[in-house]
Amino acid sequence: MKKSISIILVGIVVYTTLGAAFIPDNVYTKEDNQQTTRDFTHTVFGEFGTATWCGYCKYAHAALKEIFAEGQYPFFYVSLVTDKNTVAYQRCINDYNAYGWPTLWFDGGYKVNVGAGSTSSAKAAYITSINSCGSRIVEDVDIEIFASWVGGTTMEIDATVFNNEATTYGGHIRVYITEIVSSMGWIDTGGFPYTYAFLDFAFNQALSIPAGSSWSNTIQWDGAAHGYPGITENNIMVIGAVFNDEWHQGYSYPPSSNPFNAYYVDDATGVLIGGQGPYTPKNPSPENGATNVDSNVDLSWTGGGSPGSTITYDVYFGLTNTPPKISANQSATTYDPSTLAYNTTYYWKIVAWDQDQNSADGPLWQFTTSINPNTAPEKPTISGPTTGEPGSLYKYTITAIDPDGDTVYGYIVWGDGTITEWVGPYNSGEAFVVTHAWSEKGTYTVQAKVKDQPGAESEWATLDVKMPRNIGITYLFLQWLFEQFPYAFPILRYFLQV
Repeated sequence: MKKSISIILVGIVVYTTLGAAFIPDNVYTKEDNQQTTRDFTHTVFGEFGTATWCGYCKYAHAALKEIFAEGQYPFFYVSLVTDKNTVAYQRCINDYNAYGWPTLWFDGGYKVNVGAGSTSSAKAAYITSINSCGSRIVEDVDIEIFASWVGGTTMEIDATVFNNEATTYGGHIRVYITEIVSSMGWIDTGGFPYTYAFLDFAFNQALSIPAGSSWSNTIQWDGAAHGYPGITENNIMVIGAVFNDEWHQGYSYPPSSNPFNAYYVDDATGVLIGGQGPYTPKNPSPENGATNVDSNVDLSWTGGGSPGSTITYDVYFGLTNTPPKISANQSATTYDPSTLAYNTTYYWKIVAWDQDQNSADGPLWQFTTSINPNTAPEKPTISGPTTGEPGSLYKYTITAIDPDGDTVYGYIVWGDGTITEWVGPYNSGEAFVVTHAWSEKGTYTVQAKVKDQPGAESEWATLDVKMPRNIGITYLFLQWLFEQFPYAFPILRYFLQV
């Protein structure tokens, strides 16, 4: 005999005032940070297959409400009321090959719980499954949802998925529009309206996201146009989940019956449209994963909160993926981190707070600054004697200017087979002296260039130097005389070839 005591089989396709619903906050308070937190790898997502006529589903529903209201787990669920919603029915039957109601598919079928004999037993089973899912290794992706009420029964929904992996991420995004408390008479057999009752998908599509990149899209969804003219702003939660594209064998009646193709959840989130508190920070500039970012960039983002709230922001910024807080309680949605290092990866995030100390964490973002746009030094100048006698030591002064103000190094080729390699460093514009003695008579071309700290080299500068034969004291006197009066004695210079 099959387990018919606590399971209603699929096949019977067949409403009381609104009951109290548990509406967990999508934000937390600073005081909550003092509490023990669970080390989950991701936010767990549950899909609750049910029907209004299902006798045992009231226990499953009550258990879910209690778990959610207690707020001990990073967890969202949706109620797929299959006898009232065709899309919900198709999700349960076509995708999950459901055996009966109630069924909970956690994380896309990683854990499946069928039936509910009592609220307490269902609650215990669900907590076990949630903990099991929460310890599962997942891909490093994050989903972010932002939703706002446009007017009438229309809402605008933004969804973004960040791929923090080093390889392309393949998966599927589903964003569920739900009523926090069903206003349409979708009531369980215990007399309570279904909570987080699924209405329609805002997004339901495959994803392929390059490494370090993101996918995003925006849609406007009109409840009246989809058959729900009575929905209201303060009774909507939008829940999103990202399913990995790796296939697993799932069974909707474990351990081996009602097989289905299971694709496990890597992350989930939920937002209240009419809820209180700050909105999750989004739209980072620079964009997440951006490269070649200017080193003088200012950080900016969008935030805000529910009407009437006062929002401030904490800025976390640094060189690791756990950046330190560098600004607190600022009202501006921009931050100047001062001049950044070139070719460096920075990590940052924003935490938004309202006047009641509710907060919303933005995701971790990163960007990489550009390579130093270095300018090579200008061609140096060489000054010093242009004539002399072999064997004597002569001083030459070299001056170079670097447009970026970098220090420079000098490289001198003396023309006789000897080289002075990369002396320095010297400040830009600073004159430095090098010495050399030629051992033989001749005419030599001295060449000099400089390079800056990043390694960019200047053009060559040249100076011709003559080393005639040794003609003694008279010649040295004449050389001194010519240097003192550089434009005098042209005829004598001609005959001496000086």
